[in-house]
Amino acid sequence: MISTFLAYWTHNLDPFLIRFPKNGFIEGIRWYGVAYLLSFVLAFYILKHLFSQKIIRLNETAQQNFLFALFCGILLGGRLGYAIFYAFDHYAQNPTELLQIWKGGMSFHGALIGIFFSLYIFSKSSRYAILSLSDLTVPLGTLGIFWGRCANFINGEVYGRFTEMPWGVYFNHELITRHPSQLYEAVCEGLLLFFISYFFMRKSTITKKPGYLTGGFLVLYSVIRFLLEYFREPDAPLVGMLTRGQFYSIFMLFAGIFCLYYAKTKTDSNSVFCS
Repeated sequence: MISTFLAYWTHNLDPFLIRFPKNGFIEGIRWYGVAYLLSFVLAFYILKHLFSQKIIRLNETAQQNFLFALFCGILLGGRLGYAIFYAFDHYAQNPTELLQIWKGGMSFHGALIGIFFSLYIFSKSSRYAILSLSDLTVPLGTLGIFWGRCANFINGEVYGRFTEMPWGVYFNHELITRHPSQLYEAVCEGLLLFFISYFFMRKSTITKKPGYLTGGFLVLYSVIRFLLEYFREPDAPLVGMLTRGQFYSIFMLFAGIFCLYYAKTKTDSNSVFCS
């Protein structure tokens, strides 16, 4: 009975938490924006906890600067990455739409590049090793992935391919059921990687080798994303036989392997983690 119910569930969730009166500059507050806010609020409290437990060296002011750097990197990198990697022709003809972030359009791989540059700048000002900062970012970022994918599901976007499985969902008034691939990604790319990375981050033997957590995350994420793309409807033209997500994940895999190799062979000073 439960399977039959799920098979005929129709997605009718409102992407807005609050709608403003019409003809306004902004339509309202979207769940997607709430997901970003919630991610940073949780990251703030996690950093405070890690500092109180003497796991990281960042004081309160440094924590705020660190989160602000991540926010800028995610916003700029994610938006530009989406325009370049997924919709270049459209934004080349309509460049002003890049500023209309309330209409959606963010790329994880673009955000990842943006985070790298923001961490580079923060590492120069704080004098902490960039790979140790990226290791600290991993569990915080996985929470962002989780809430972001949940928001994707609420919005009824980046949904899955056709399925006859009992948990298939009708999206956008279609007559076929699709995989709720957003939830697959939320659990596997978000929650699962959060628990793994947070567990290992608390082990000094791992944090003494900056790059291990970063490399492990990049490898695991790229493999998981590559596999889950088979359940997700492509939202851009394929690259050969691969979706864009699969294609870009290959570069993530090699970057992760490099980070693991670097962490194994090098020992950076000025780690953000306490000894």
